[in-house]
Amino acid sequence: AEVPKCAPALSGKSLMMIGIDVYHAKKRFVDGRGVYTQRRSIGAFIAVIVTAQGSYRTSCEVVEVEARKELLCRADSDSDTSSVQSSGDASTQAAEVDLQGPDITRENTLEKFIKRSMAEHKITPDCMIVYRDGVGDSQLEAVKQTEMLQAQRANPHCNFVYMVVQKRISTRFFVEKQNGEVGNPSPGCIVEQDLGHVSYPDFYLIPTKTVLSTVKPVHYIVLHDDKKVPMSQLQNLTYTMCHCYPNWTDSIKLPFPTQLAHKLAYQMGESQISKPEIHKELHTTYFYL
Repeated sequence: AEVPKCAPALSGKSLMMIGIDVYHAKKRFVDGRGVYTQRRSIGAFIAVIVTAQGSYRTSCEVVEVEARKELLCRADSDSDTSSVQSSGDASTQAAEVDLQGPDITRENTLEKFIKRSMAEHKITPDCMIVYRDGVGDSQLEAVKQTEMLQAQRANPHCNFVYMVVQKRISTRFFVEKQNGEVGNPSPGCIVEQDLGHVSYPDFYLIPTKTVLSTVKPVHYIVLHDDKKVPMSQLQNLTYTMCHCYPNWTDSIKLPFPTQLAHKLAYQMGESQISKPEIHKELHTTYFYL
């Protein structure tokens, strides 16, 4: 995809898009101990760099976090990396849940990843857009005070946009046709009307087409925007990036850097490797596809 066509404000500028997602393992019952155990969660970072000449480059990284933790931020120094909590599930009320975690929680992981990506490709992007998946409304402020600040510190002089992507939502939209029938909105439809869900600028995007059911919109919450790129162009760029996922010929629900992070986190999370790490020779490849 040619970025200047969908976002003319970025013409002649380099762009870094970062996708972030966290994989949470399923709980498993341990007969001998009489408890449920849940393996550590895996967070994945994907950077997609589009140079001013239009070429695409990538970097990737994974990080271990405590089971069920969604935020990839500095851990409290007084807290342990593994804990035992009561389960809220009715089927597991009689058992406890052993939440596993890494031996050491790496600090400032997002900031270090962005700096490493810029060094690997010898590019300091003029614009940086972060698509963060998996964050609920109650976690927006925590993300803004941790992960977003890390991204800003990594490249403080660029045009910076940080968006939370929510795909598991109950909101639905319908379009009344001229003949009176009600159907799904067309792919690429943007809904900007304030529905009062959050206190930040937001919009809904219809990224795909469906003929058998109700189409599911994706909710984008803009936690930070330097406003150097018009919102309409950011929306157009986001929709365009939904068509660039290498494993699918049509559009997908998420911008492809976020889908890449989802796939990498899932693969590393499902693996039986005790301490998953990516070899440095694979940092700039799409090996996980």
